[in-house]
Amino acid sequence: MKNQHLRRLAAYYARQFPWYAELLRSDGNSSAADEPPYMTAQLLEQHYYSAPAPEEHFVYRTSGTSGGARKAIQYSHADERRYLQVKVRLFEQLAGNRPIKHALADMGTGHAAATALDVFRTLGWEAEAVAYNEPLAVHVERLTTVRPDLLYTMPSLLDRLVCALDNPAALGIQCIVTVGEPASAQWRRAMAASFGLSEADVIDTYGSIEVGTIAWFDHESGFYRLVDGIHAEVAEPASLGLYDSLAPNEGALVLTSTMRAAFPAIRFATGDVVRGFKSSGKDGSKATFEAIVRRIGPELKHGEKISIHDIEAAVFVHATRIQARAASDGNRLVVYLHGPDATPTAAQLIEEEIERKVPEIGDMIRGGMLPRIQIVLATSESELPQGSVKQKKWHRLTDSN
Repeated sequence: MKNQHLRRLAAYYARQFPWYAELLRSDGNSSAADEPPYMTAQLLEQHYYSAPAPEEHFVYRTSGTSGGARKAIQYSHADERRYLQVKVRLFEQLAGNRPIKHALADMGTGHAAATALDVFRTLGWEAEAVAYNEPLAVHVERLTTVRPDLLYTMPSLLDRLVCALDNPAALGIQCIVTVGEPASAQWRRAMAASFGLSEADVIDTYGSIEVGTIAWFDHESGFYRLVDGIHAEVAEPASLGLYDSLAPNEGALVLTSTMRAAFPAIRFATGDVVRGFKSSGKDGSKATFEAIVRRIGPELKHGEKISIHDIEAAVFVHATRIQARAASDGNRLVVYLHGPDATPTAAQLIEEEIERKVPEIGDMIRGGMLPRIQIVLATSESELPQGSVKQKKWHRLTDSN
């Protein structure tokens, strides 16, 4: 985004949020208005996620902060209207020439799930949704009964559905749109083959509850493209207060949106690492990237967002002399435990406690829509995922792209 536009947006947020105005004043850098500070998770935890919301705002909640409270992300009525307008245009574009009449949303919770039916109905489609906490058999029954032309779901849920269906291709689905977790090219091809579709019929979209809809995968070009109103850049993790190592062609994605009033969406650090980022426009509005590689920082997407804080809070309810490492293996959450208190009994209690920390995840696991959390009792420190000295981060066991 051009400097004058950044300055204008920074001034707007300074009027909306006194803490942001103070942040700009205390930056001590005369160029702060031209290049505002990154909006990191640490700043948002301190100033935004637990702030009271005006009664007229929509509030969406996700995983806990370091203070133990669930994060609250606000949308004004204007924000909500703009979000729906962007989403409607995107789904109309993704549907293309396909004769879509019925659409089914099979999602978790959050903003995308809450607004999916409104999007479908605005496009004139018959719309139905399956509640995330229904057992797997109900999800299968609704899918086989409705037989939607378009299915809107998350990769982790589709993994379970494709294994539970006798013949996915017999459903006659024309288009599958995914959101919520990384969907590699190999995974998309496998899902397309399972449902008797071409690869171009499985379309990954990318969003954030803070920013809204961000991008979609354009099969024709082979890149993710940004929706209107989104401007992108990449940063090194160290500049965001993180200590992850990235490959030469990777970067931590940072976004600025012109579509948000009730959230300071200026140089927002998404926590996502992208590969092959290119900025073809001077203001970052035409940026593309090849893949969403993984998350860095304190959160992981496991059906719903879960944070390092959620994991540690669950561990130390039931153990004291113990080391814990959180890791992701594809769409599976893995927790490594080592120490005198790392016993099978403690492992079972910790697994149950983690599910209670984010109830939506627990419901989806019990319903069979997500794989169980894997607890690994390490016999030595060498069996723990290794990385930098700072271990309070998500460890990647396999690359999702």
